[in-house]
Amino acid sequence: MTTFRRPTLPVLVIIAAGLLTSCDPTGKLLYRGDGTFSDRTELNRPRYLIRFNRLPIFQTGAYQFHFRGLPHEKMTLVLYVDDKSSQQDDELKSLQTVIEASLLDSHGNDICKSSRPPGLNDKDGAWVLSGAGDDQAIFWHWQCHNFQAYRLDSYELTIRVTRADPRGEKIFVTPTLEGGGIEFDLSVPEKRDSWKLAFLRGAHSESPDDCPEKRIRRG
Repeated sequence: MTTFRRPTLPVLVIIAAGLLTSCDPTGKLLYRGDGTFSDRTELNRPRYLIRFNRLPIFQTGAYQFHFRGLPHEKMTLVLYVDDKSSQQDDELKSLQTVIEASLLDSHGNDICKSSRPPGLNDKDGAWVLSGAGDDQAIFWHWQCHNFQAYRLDSYELTIRVTRADPRGEKIFVTPTLEGGGIEFDLSVPEKRDSWKLAFLRGAHSESPDDCPEKRIRRG
């Protein structure tokens, strides 16, 4: 009598992982505006990255970026400090730079509006220095942390360096909006549900050709 063995758990895990890595092709199609849009697939966190032109924070100035078609995800505004790791915390914590951020949506709401002081190292300030070990150092914005983005809204991001550090060290930052992706702690029911949802998304993906990382530049 012929017997059929059930698929083993490792096989199912591999199949599920393959489906979970599927990309959302609508992200590439809908994003318009400044910056570089990247979809790093469901298994990466953050999944979506929108990187804007790097800017100098060793001199005062204002910089604006316009865009629409963000993924319907919780997003965070981050400043990646170029060529600086978090091991250089003492140096970064001594910066006297003041940076104001404004993120206006198409309804006139300033998502980044905050009563906290805008200095990079102000006590209880709007910016939080983060990173670990050799990781690239970042400052993330307290008010612009995990805000809900909407695909149909347009946005205007303004970064103003209103005071430069008097030492004049040439430091550049790359403003980035990031969010999405799966948290791998399955002990929490809500996170288990996100895995199920991602599995269903993968099972109905458009095409394997849509799965490599998406990067698109718009003028």
